[in-house]
Amino acid sequence: MRITVVAVTTPAPGRRSAVAAAAARRLAALRSSRRRRRRRRLIAAWVVAALIAGTASFAAGLVAAPIDFAAPPQPASALLLDDSGHLFATIRSSQVEQVVPAADIPRVMRQAIVAAEDERFFSHPGVDPLAMVRALARDLTGAHLQGGSTITQQYVKNVYVGRERTLLRKLREAALAVRLEQHLTKDEILTRYLNSLYLGNGTYGVQAAATFYFGVGIANLDLDPVRRTRSPLLALARASLLAGMVPAPSVWNPLADPNAARSRELYTLNRMIANRMVTSQDASAAYALGMPRIVAYRAPDLPTIAPEFRDLVEADLRRRFGDDEVDRGGLRVVTTLDLDVQKAAVAALAQVLPSATDPEAAVVAIDPRTGDLRALTTKRDGGYRKHGYDIATMAPRSSGSTVKPFTLAVALEEGHSLDETRYAANCIVVPYHVCNADIAESGTFTLAEALALSVNTVYAPLFVQVGMSRVLALAHAAGMATPTGTPDDFRVPYPAKGLGVTVSPLSEAVAFATLADHGVRHDPRMLVSVASQDGGASYHAGSPAGRRVLPAGIDNEVTTAMQGVVDHGTGTLAAQPFPVYGKTGTTSNYDDAWFTGCTPALCIAVWMGYDKPRSMTQVEGVHDVVGGSLPAEIFAHTWDNLRALHAAESLAPGSPVPSVPASAAGTSPAPAPAPSLTPSPSTPASPTHQPSPGRSPGSSPSPTATQPSSPPLPIPTPSGPVPSAASRSP
Repeated sequence: MRITVVAVTTPAPGRRSAVAAAAARRLAALRSSRRRRRRRRLIAAWVVAALIAGTASFAAGLVAAPIDFAAPPQPASALLLDDSGHLFATIRSSQVEQVVPAADIPRVMRQAIVAAEDERFFSHPGVDPLAMVRALARDLTGAHLQGGSTITQQYVKNVYVGRERTLLRKLREAALAVRLEQHLTKDEILTRYLNSLYLGNGTYGVQAAATFYFGVGIANLDLDPVRRTRSPLLALARASLLAGMVPAPSVWNPLADPNAARSRELYTLNRMIANRMVTSQDASAAYALGMPRIVAYRAPDLPTIAPEFRDLVEADLRRRFGDDEVDRGGLRVVTTLDLDVQKAAVAALAQVLPSATDPEAAVVAIDPRTGDLRALTTKRDGGYRKHGYDIATMAPRSSGSTVKPFTLAVALEEGHSLDETRYAANCIVVPYHVCNADIAESGTFTLAEALALSVNTVYAPLFVQVGMSRVLALAHAAGMATPTGTPDDFRVPYPAKGLGVTVSPLSEAVAFATLADHGVRHDPRMLVSVASQDGGASYHAGSPAGRRVLPAGIDNEVTTAMQGVVDHGTGTLAAQPFPVYGKTGTTSNYDDAWFTGCTPALCIAVWMGYDKPRSMTQVEGVHDVVGGSLPAEIFAHTWDNLRALHAAESLAPGSPVPSVPASAAGTSPAPAPAPSLTPSPSTPASPTHQPSPGRSPGSSPSPTATQPSSPPLPIPTPSGPVPSAASRSP
């Protein structure tokens, strides 16, 4: 028998106290942890309760907030404003207000929209929890399911709350949707939705869309305008095509991507079958008709005094924001256009070149301090058409002698001076044959005098001596460029009455603006700000950053010599009561004629020539058109008209205006107050500048230009009186 003895030991008194202390600490820690958990749960409960109460109060406030459901605002076209906030043009204005009554909207169109966008439209109270769950599932899984917004919510978004993507907007949208359902019937909501729905290409509402895409009103959706027959299947195909575009009109647009549009047509037809709106046989037969014939009818834009500028702005907006954003409308676009300068330039062209058979011409005005495009207008046989050929920006023409200031600039950088003298023969070879405009023009000239008188046999060899590539590089850096802007296209000099390179009138203005701003180039810009009424597009131009391409000291010497062109040289017809520095340009056979003149705050480039180059002879009484004749007159008339506009402003008591607008002629770098004239249907013009005896090729320079001796007259429209051809000097 084995006996096991178990020894029981008793902890020492010190050991017992340590164990007890540890147990007490563990118990205290457990109790503290429980208290913290209870506190966190209590805080969380209060936070949840506060959120629920706050959300409920907010939603209740939205529901109770006053809003006019009786007269919903129509989608607005894009508004283009000048630099003073005056409206001068719109984009797609005529497509946005074609509201039709419910009776004109076919039942098949209503069915297609409901099937594609909101199958439970007639059963939910404005919001659809089931659709929200489906939308959440789509977001979590990436599956392609129907969206969570109901037709009522989409209508509220389109008309009342905008497209800003915030939780606040979604809450307000949902609250207003519920409230709208309490004020209007389902049929009324659906009709309003169909009248305000954006369907691409600037069309709002099914009436505008049916007219644009199919060439028929929505009431005639079943009409084939070519065969003059009606078919319910054609109406079904067209309705399903329109309804399928709704979520993304720019993506599923039948003009941009017919295959994508057809896939959405098929999707809508399948949803209509699933909802027992059409039979599978009818849906198949409608789809088998093929893509409905698209006519893409565009109503014309409202008339504007600046159609070329409008087109440039529209193209810029589409590049920045995309077609969908622009076509939706609702944009407020502040541009750099100065409406007074635009009116003055348009009128000047009409005064100097009143006949449709006169040569084409372009006028471009730029603020050299910023690059802001202040005016742009053209004259073409047949007129300018929307998105047409814009000779101010697209026409590649030889610059003639307007490249000479850049030759002088390079020479000055190499150490030559304005007082340096050179002998000018009648004709020379450098390496090609070049002659002066006047075969009798020869002698010794300083570089400044040779620029003022545009002596070719001084500047052609100087061009070769300092390096053609250097001159072309400087001119290109300053802004001279072909319409493509490709440097490779801007490398070959052309024999002319002087020396020319291929440029556009816009680039000519930019390059001379660089000289006017002490050698600092500013790229041309047209947009100041863009804002969308529904929270979409947004843009604000910052302070323009220029880049120096020529030392200020050298540039100032060049502009000093250019002032001699206007004071006593080839450009005396352009003289003004304030300093102007400019340059004339004429190409061989009088195919192109230029005058570009600048003040410190405004450069105006004028070009004349025929679309298909040929000699400009016997034009409005001028035997041979050179840069110092009709182009210089257009420049001068622009200033006369601008002065008359501001004189008209000064008739208002207490608002005196200087004879020359400070914003254009002043020497201060600070911008002047913007003019306050509003656009009018007529285009003002004032023939107050009378041509003075100018310098034709070979004539002696005139010391000064005759200035108007009488106050500016009231400005007639372009169709009004113009200077007599007999009063013009060659």
